[in-house]
Amino acid sequence: MDLVRAISTLRDAAGMTNQELIERSEMSASYFYGRLRGAAPFDANDIEKLAQALGTHPHEISRVAASIGDAREIEPMVDTDAKELARRLSAVSRAPRLDGSAFDIDGLLNELAERGVALDRDEWSSLLAGESSTVRVRVLEGVGAYAGVPTAYLLDLEDAAAVEAAEANFEFREALKASGADSVSARAVGEISPAALRAIAQTLRSISAH
Repeated sequence: MDLVRAISTLRDAAGMTNQELIERSEMSASYFYGRLRGAAPFDANDIEKLAQALGTHPHEISRVAASIGDAREIEPMVDTDAKELARRLSAVSRAPRLDGSAFDIDGLLNELAERGVALDRDEWSSLLAGESSTVRVRVLEGVGAYAGVPTAYLLDLEDAAAVEAAEANFEFREALKASGADSVSARAVGEISPAALRAIAQTLRSISAH
């Protein structure tokens, strides 16, 4: 995945978006994002197209990839309780996002790729299975941003207030979605307490049941 990180680094240095890079390299979005996620590698022809689009030489992409590989060990990591993190990630993935849409693994991987964070399905499955006790901070920050969850919920497992607030919000989002109410309401709850959110969720569920 060092090559993917190198391409993202050079794209940022060129002041380009992924969409601009896709258009200039004449790749399809699905082809590009699939390789950005690590579903398949970029081949030599891809590298030539990307280098041309970036205004650089293929060797420069290789050089940056090598330098990233040398520095990879300094990427911020967090030691965590793998089973508890898995429980929270499962809760995040079951709950609707802030806009009411479903949590979608492809959407998550694409958004992480946009942030320059490489995550593949195997690594995600390992996190959900509680098999990873050391996790990249940027992955958890990206999951939180995609799902609309405070990063403390995923990064600080000792923060009881963050757990209570996030999981009450999940209940509220689920009840809101089941009721057919405007999903924008999920963004407008502000500083409502977890207890109040759960009471509202219960009311919405009761209304939906009738």
